[in-house]
Amino acid sequence: MNHSRGNAMISIDGLLHGKNALVTGAGRNIGAAVARELVSHGATLFFTEIDETLVAETKRSLHAAGVDGRGFVSDITNPKANDLLCSTLRNERIVIDLLVNNVGVDGVEQGGGLDGLRPEVIRSLFDTNLFGPLDLTRRIAETMVEKSTEGSILFLSSIHQWTVRTLPAYSASKAATGMIIRELAVELAPHRIRVNGIAPGYVALDRRKRPVRHRYTLLHGTAVDPAHIGRAAVYLSSDYFSKHTTGTVLTIDGGLSLNNHLTGAAGGK
Repeated sequence: MNHSRGNAMISIDGLLHGKNALVTGAGRNIGAAVARELVSHGATLFFTEIDETLVAETKRSLHAAGVDGRGFVSDITNPKANDLLCSTLRNERIVIDLLVNNVGVDGVEQGGGLDGLRPEVIRSLFDTNLFGPLDLTRRIAETMVEKSTEGSILFLSSIHQWTVRTLPAYSASKAATGMIIRELAVELAPHRIRVNGIAPGYVALDRRKRPVRHRYTLLHGTAVDPAHIGRAAVYLSSDYFSKHTTGTVLTIDGGLSLNNHLTGAAGGK
């Protein structure tokens, strides 16, 4: 599909042509959807996963879809792993234009309430959801600045940066992510690097790859298809759509975060 801008024709199918994209945790759910969508719009994909088997499975899945991607086994919480990843990219003269910080955990297994505020639980959640992504972002952003790359950095946040989930450590990590997005947007704007976020609601597919029913999601009454999170990543990563967008967190939750004791009845219909 082509759109005109003055006398120039812009190909919507090649929005990210020539861009190098790095997606963390691209093996499942939202990360996999983001990777597929970025590649489908022309980006060259680099991705990470913590498990070697999942890296191989992701590469096979991409190949089956007719696209390619280079995977790295890397743990976002390990500074040495981030250093190795960035050193490898630098040594091969690969400059990342688009960074998507997707990796995250919710801490459900550790429990919520006061029990979820144990120091080891908080540290684990913040290491994965905030400290690790910040370490990688700092390294990638430094290279962007050094190479004068007008890049895009995205963080996958959550509607629970604003709304209660009864998982206080998780929600706090996402609230911190929301402010980091705004702080970094200011810090990197002089270098023409955009920093934005996506706040998904409930994202889940059934065995037939259809969004599962969800009575509290007001729009459609289903969970969000992760493909729509991926398309939002394309929107925020492309100069064509988002050249002047920074410091923004885009909510994609089907109205889930609008629910309260009054709208809940509507959501249950």
